Formats: sequence, structure tokens, C-alpha cells
Amino acid sequence: IMNTDELLKQYNSGKREFILTSLSDACLTERCLVAINLSRSHLANANLSGSNLQCANLSAAVLTRATLWRSNLTRASLMSANLNEANLIRATLAGIDGDRASLRKADLRLADLRGANLSHVNLVGADLRYANLTGVNLTGADLSRANLTGANLSHADLCGVKLTQAILENTHIDDASLIGVDLSQVDLRHAILK
Repeated sequence: IMNTDELLKQYNSGKREFILTSLSDACLTERCLVAINLSRSHLANANLSGSNLQCANLSAAVLTRATLWRSNLTRASLMSANLNEANLIRATLAGIDGDRASLRKADLRLADLRGANLSHVNLVGADLRYANLTGVNLTGADLSRANLTGANLSHADLCGVKLTQAILENTHIDDASLIGVDLSQVDLRHAILK
């Protein structure tokens, strides 16, 4: 177990490797942690609001119920990370690699996910209202019961995506690849398909 003061001290002295670190309930708001490696670390309930985590390695990290409101995770690695019930409202996640991550019931309202790799991700029950998912790779992802109201999925790869009972009201799906998409129990009456 490492306290936040020690982590910040070591980070500011140039250390970037913090693999398997336990930082549950840590408060790391408004911090610059560019290129930090917290892979396989435990950050459940941690508050990272407004922090700069560009190019961070959070692969296989546990971030359940973590708060990442307005955080910058551009080009971060979140492969196989657990972000169930995490608060990612207004977070910048452009270009992330979130292959096989779990974001069950995560709050991603107004998040910027442009160009992200979210293949085989679990987004069951996630709130993606007004999120920017332009050009996202969602191949094989499960978005069952996800709320995509007003989201932009233009040019997204939705091959094999499961959208059972997803809400697609005013969702932009123009020029998206929909091969093998499960649209059972999906109301497309108000979706924007071009």
C-alpha cells in the first residue's frame, strides 16, 4: 500500500513504474500523471478528477467506482481494466486502447472517445448520453441496456456489437459499419441513420 504523497513524490522525481500499487480511495485530483504505469493496480473508489493521465498504462487496473470526471486519458492503455460504475463524465478518452475492458454501468456522459479501441468491451448498462464515439472500434462489444441518447457513432465499427434494449434516441449512426449487429429489442425510430 502506497500513500498518495509518496506516489507523487516518486513521480515528480522521475519514476513512472507503479505496477501493482494499491491506491484504493486515493485522492489524486487535478494531478499531472502523464505516462504513469499503474497497470494491475488497485484504484477502486479513487478520485482522479481533472487529472492528466495521457498515455498512462492502466491495463488490468481495478478502477471500480473511481471518479475520473474531466480527466484526460488520451492514448492511455485501459486493456482489460475494470471501470465498472466509474464516473467518466466529460473525460477525454480519445485514442485509448480499452480492448476487453469492463465499463458496466459506467457514466460516460459527454465523454470524448474519438478513435478509441473498445473492441470486446463490456458497456452493459453504461450511460453514454451525448458521448463522442466518432470512429470508435466497438467490434464485439456488449452495449446491452446502454443509454446512447444523442451520442455520435459516426464512422464507428460496430461489427458484432450487442445492442439489446439499448437506447438510441437521436443517436448518430451515419456511415457506421453494422455487420452482424444484434438489434433485438432496439427502438431505431429516433436514431439518425444516413
